[in-house]
Amino acid sequence: MKARIESLDWLRGLMAIAIMFYHLAIWFYFPRDSTTLLGRLGIYGVSIFFILSGLSMAMVYANFIKDMKTSGFFMIRRIFRIWPLLWVCVALVVSLNFVRNGSFDPLKIILNLTTLFGFIDTHGAINTGAWSIGNEMVYYVFTPFIFFLYNRKKVFGDIFTLVSFIVCLVFAFLIFNPKHLIANQWTLYINPFNNLFLYCVGISIFYNLKNVIISQRINFVVFFIGCAIFLFYPTSGDQIEIITGFNRIVFILASILIVISFYKFDLYNFVPNFVGFSLEKFGIATYGVYMFHPIVKMYSESVFKRIGIQNKEVQLVSVVIVTIVIAIASFSLFEKKMIQIGKRLTTQKNK
Repeated sequence: MKARIESLDWLRGLMAIAIMFYHLAIWFYFPRDSTTLLGRLGIYGVSIFFILSGLSMAMVYANFIKDMKTSGFFMIRRIFRIWPLLWVCVALVVSLNFVRNGSFDPLKIILNLTTLFGFIDTHGAINTGAWSIGNEMVYYVFTPFIFFLYNRKKVFGDIFTLVSFIVCLVFAFLIFNPKHLIANQWTLYINPFNNLFLYCVGISIFYNLKNVIISQRINFVVFFIGCAIFLFYPTSGDQIEIITGFNRIVFILASILIVISFYKFDLYNFVPNFVGFSLEKFGIATYGVYMFHPIVKMYSESVFKRIGIQNKEVQLVSVVIVTIVIAIASFSLFEKKMIQIGKRLTTQKNK
C-alpha cells in the first residue's frame, strides 16, 4: 500500500485552512457558535486531524514497529517531525511576549520545547492551538501498543478502540456540563483522553478498511452524509452543544465518514491539476499553517498599526497570504530536512 494517499493530504489542507479562518474570524470579527459551519469546523477540524493522524501513522508504521527498538525509532522520527518547527514557533511567541512584558517562565518553556506539557499540563501550551500537538505526543506513546494489539488480532485492537470510545462518551455525557460555556471547560476538552478515540479510530479505519473496496458511488454518499451533518444538523448556541451528549456522537460520526471518503477517494482524473496541486501544497504544509497563523497575526498587529492599515479585510487577507507562504517555505526549506535527518538516524542498514 502507498505510504501517502494524495486525497488525505487534500483533506489535511482543507482542515488547516478552515481552522485558520476560524481563528481569524474570532480575532477580527466575533466568536463563532455551534450554528455555523466555521464554528463546527473550529472544533471538529482538529478532530479530523486526529483521525487523519491515526490513519497516517498506521499506513506508514503498522509494519515498521515490531519491537522496543523500532518503537524508539518511531518516537525519534515523530520528534524530528514535531519539535523543530515547534521550537521555532515557541521562540517567536516567547520573544514577542518578553519584549512586551519583560518576563518569561523557564519551566513552561522547557515543558513546551519537550512537549511534556501534553503529559503534565495540556493547558500550559505557549502557542495557540499547540494543545493538539501535546495530545499527539501522548498518542504516539500509545501507538506501538495499539499496533501490537491490531497485529496480534484485529479484534484486540478494535476492543481497545471501543474502550477509548467509552472514555470519550464519559466526557461527553458525564464530565462536561452542557449548561456551561466551552470556554469554561476548555481544560477538560483538551485532555488527551477526551480525544484519544479519534486517534484510535483513525488506526481502526486502516486495519478494518485497508483491503476493502468501496465503489465511488457509495463513497460519494458517505462523503455527502458527513458534509450534510456539518451543514444542516440542528444545533444552537455555544460550541458546548456539539461536544456533549448525543451531538458529540453525531459529529464524530460525520468526521469519520468524511475521512473514510477521502481515504477511499479514487477519482483523481476528474480533479483539475491546479486544484490537486494547490490542495497537496496545503496538505504538506498543514503543520506550518496550523502553527504559524496565530504568530503571523501577533506580529502583524504592530506592522498594521505603524503603516496605518485599519481595514479588517485587508489585515485578514494579508495574514492568510503571509501564513501560507511561510508555511510552504518552512516545509520545503526546514521541516523536510529535519524529517530526513530523523529517517537517516533510524534507518537500519542491511549487513
